[in-house]
Amino acid sequence: MVASVSALTSSAQASSYYEADDYYAEGGLSPSEWQGAGAEELGLSGEVDRDSFRDLLDGRIGEQQLGTIRDGQLEHRPGWDVTLSAPKSVSVMAEVAGDRRLIAAHGEAVKTAMAHVEQHMAATRVRSGGAVTREATGNLVIASFQHGTSRAQDPQLHTHNVIMNATRGEDGTWRSLEPRAIYQLQKQIGAIYRQELALKVRELGYEIEVGKDSLFEIKGVSAEVIGAFSTRSAEIEAALGERGTSRDTASATEKQIAALDTRQAKIATDHAGLVAAWRETASRAGFGEERRLAMVREAEAVAASKKHRADMVMQATMADRAVAHAADKLGERDSVFSAAALQEEAGRIGLGKVGYAEIGAAIDAATKQGELLDRTFLDRRGAAFTGFTTHQNVETEARMLRSEANGRGALAPIASPLAAAKAVAHASAQAERAGFGWNADQRRATEQLLSGCNRIAALQGYAGSAKTTTVLATFAREAEARDVAVVALAPTASAAKVLGEALGTRGDTVARHLLSPERSQGDQPAAWIVDEASLLSARDTARLFDLAEKQNARVILVGDVKQLGSVEAGAAFAQLQGAGMETAKLAEIVRQTNAATKDAVLASIEGDAKKALAALDRGGGQIIENADRAERFAAIAERYSGLDKNARGRTLVIEPSREGRDALTADIRDALTRSGALNGPAVAVQSLANKGLRSTSSAHQASTSSSSLSSGTTALTRPIASASRAG
Repeated sequence: MVASVSALTSSAQASSYYEADDYYAEGGLSPSEWQGAGAEELGLSGEVDRDSFRDLLDGRIGEQQLGTIRDGQLEHRPGWDVTLSAPKSVSVMAEVAGDRRLIAAHGEAVKTAMAHVEQHMAATRVRSGGAVTREATGNLVIASFQHGTSRAQDPQLHTHNVIMNATRGEDGTWRSLEPRAIYQLQKQIGAIYRQELALKVRELGYEIEVGKDSLFEIKGVSAEVIGAFSTRSAEIEAALGERGTSRDTASATEKQIAALDTRQAKIATDHAGLVAAWRETASRAGFGEERRLAMVREAEAVAASKKHRADMVMQATMADRAVAHAADKLGERDSVFSAAALQEEAGRIGLGKVGYAEIGAAIDAATKQGELLDRTFLDRRGAAFTGFTTHQNVETEARMLRSEANGRGALAPIASPLAAAKAVAHASAQAERAGFGWNADQRRATEQLLSGCNRIAALQGYAGSAKTTTVLATFAREAEARDVAVVALAPTASAAKVLGEALGTRGDTVARHLLSPERSQGDQPAAWIVDEASLLSARDTARLFDLAEKQNARVILVGDVKQLGSVEAGAAFAQLQGAGMETAKLAEIVRQTNAATKDAVLASIEGDAKKALAALDRGGGQIIENADRAERFAAIAERYSGLDKNARGRTLVIEPSREGRDALTADIRDALTRSGALNGPAVAVQSLANKGLRSTSSAHQASTSSSSLSSGTTALTRPIASASRAG
């Protein structure tokens, strides 16, 4: 029940794959249909005819030929296939129980989703004066083909929407399509389809059961029945298992590879015989004819009742509340969130009760009433999209910035400029004798922080610029020598512990510090050093500033604006620097002494992965690629376990996903056990993994699920052994 997007490789392959299916022709329904404003512009409507379909796949539009000539050969991508599939229970009730209303509901939901794709994702690239710009066009040519079976001959209602590689620009010229947004917003396409289908299924008199990621099934169709008709899912799951992963842990690419590897050739079968076989399978699974027909009759009766119609009308008013709740939830995580994310989250909250159009209207109304404020949302690639923020976020950020500004010049310096210079000279000389001389940035930054008069100041520096061992260590030592209590803080417990150990004091999390003001030193001056400040939300930063003023403390925010931003709303560290907060800066990286490695780090900071990998390769680094996750993890585990104890202590193993980390850790543990580096009795412990929920989502989670130990954690059981034995 998710959208899959795949590029078509050739027009011949596409024409063969999307030939009309006699199955629906027998039922009096068209197996195909032209959609989109682009199709209307070309005079295409009704069933998809083979000749027009083939011409468009080849890029021929009248006398115009789309594509690029390279080495005398025409290059033109035919298009893209956006496939939308109904939940298995919907397919069972439509194809096995015979409720044809559900087929029409699926078709309407598909049209709504594809209309959204056309309105918000259709674009082309326009070259002008040597510059290439993205131009939104708002028109597509779509050939939709509705099928009722999977390749394994299970009932599976789905529609292939073939988006032609053609769109009409503002100047009336047909151009090739820029598909980036379709891939980027693939998840949203599926969410809109589910939202519309869930509403229509309920309008038809059925109740739904909502599961993970807003996937739903019709209530009354058991898991046994669904499993009996899920041959393809079982095949793909088995293929993923052979690769050491699963549907829950595999990446989209891994799932696609597994689907392709297990794909069978299409088999022509007799429709009547197929339906008879399905009904026998359903009966064996406990879903006999009497029960099937009873469910259809009950749904039809419910749909015809005045009470049901009144309930559906009343529930449609939930759109405003769904949008408000969604904005609150997204606003906790991001100071600015995309319109697409708001639409998707509101649809998830109102699943089965409100439709796509109602959510869109509620968003427009909230914007006009000033409840949502227009902003530009930038994704990780820097692409700009329509976005919003909330009044609460604006007020929180304003309070944070106001606190910083009011704190300028509010405190006496820890040391005079002369005393600060002497302290830095002494520390630098000691480091020089140990073979670690200071650079000019480190000396200047330490003097600046010691002699500063502002309540809030920052130390900005890349990872590897020796912020802690030079600037912060000297600052803390000089502050304590002058009866200023130093407190080491960080957003995470691990970072707080490391900072505390480096500064010779106890580290604590910002969250605990905010809840435990009694830990402060009364009227004694204090300096709160906050590491990884880019991970702090605007809300927590504002609260920390408020508490600092009450506790007569100064705050030193330490971090890097290019580091991953906070989970909650607001890249506070960057906002404060942009507003003029006093900031000492370290630009020189000293951890990496190899020139090529240093170039790789700098390229990574700038977000240029290609340049970073090239630098590592140039410097003799070893880059090994393996697309198979199980093989990659096994190779990493063997390489790591082959290191001696000291080398393992200096080696980092990085895996971005939680599921991947668990799997890789298990592989490493097994490899260490085989090598003898890890031995002795094993014990199993239950730990809590953060689910990333905040107050709004926690409340929603608590009202919909009781399976978690708490609203923000998941219980994980892991076997572990003595850390000392692991090395």
